Amino acid sequence: MELMEGVSLRHADRTDPAIVALATAQQAELAAIYGEDQPLVALHPDIEFILLTLDGTPVGCVGLQPINLGTGLGEIKRMYVEPSSRGWGLSRLLLAEVESHARSQAITTLRLETGTQQHEAIALYTHHGYQPTPKYPPFENEPASLCFTKQLD
Repeated sequence: MELMEGVSLRHADRTDPAIVALATAQQAELAAIYGEDQPLVALHPDIEFILLTLDGTPVGCVGLQPINLGTGLGEIKRMYVEPSSRGWGLSRLLLAEVESHARSQAITTLRLETGTQQHEAIALYTHHGYQPTPKYPPFENEPASLCFTKQLD
């Protein structure tokens, strides 16, 4: 689907080389920010990814992981836009698309974890209706973690 000139979104498997490369870049960026304080969480096999390309080049991704099927709970995973593509609203496109996909999967509540030093991410999520929530496993003892939830319409 093309959303604006040069930008498109498509669903992708967690093994897609573009997803692997973006997730690896995200983890490296987080390690540079948090060092040893970064919780390392493997990609769960149930995560469905959305890949964002700009003029055919992969520049962003977001994952959706259903939590306890049938409960209506899902988790946003690996939301990332590579640094040279930031500031154009691409993260808003990814967030809107993952929320739409969650609704299509009968997910009524989304949760996510981000870090205390990721001020742009915190601003994005709170601006789009995500509310702070108590930390959930495996982040409950992580001092650099913040958790948020949103009830979908």
